[in-house]
Amino acid sequence: MTKSVAATDVKKMVVACEAGMGSSLMVTNQLKKKVKQAKLDIQVAHTPARSIPQDAQVVFVHKGLAKLALEKAPWAVVIPFDNFMNIPAFDKVIDAIQNNGEIRGIG
Repeated sequence: MTKSVAATDVKKMVVACEAGMGSSLMVTNQLKKKVKQAKLDIQVAHTPARSIPQDAQVVFVHKGLAKLALEKAPWAVVIPFDNFMNIPAFDKVIDAIQNNGEIRGIG
C-alpha cells in the first residue's frame, strides 16, 4: 500500500540514517539547499532512523533502513533512495510541493 501526503501539509522533511554522520549529513545538506533554492518554507532535519520526530511528514532514508523507518514513523511518508550522491526523489518531492501535488512513499 502506498502512503501519501498532500504537498500543502508538508512542514518538515527529514533524512533518516543509521548513525547520524557522514554521507547522510551530506544528503541532508543537499536537500536543505534544494528547499532553499525553491524558496519553500519547509524545515529539513537530520535524524537517526530509530528516532524520527513525530512532526515529520516526509522521511528520506537509504533503502537498507526503509523497513525500520516505516516501523518507527508509521504516520510519515517514507521515501527510500539507493545512492547517496544522486537522489532524484528530492526533485520530485519539491516539484510536487511547488505544484500542490501529492507526495507518495512506500508503506
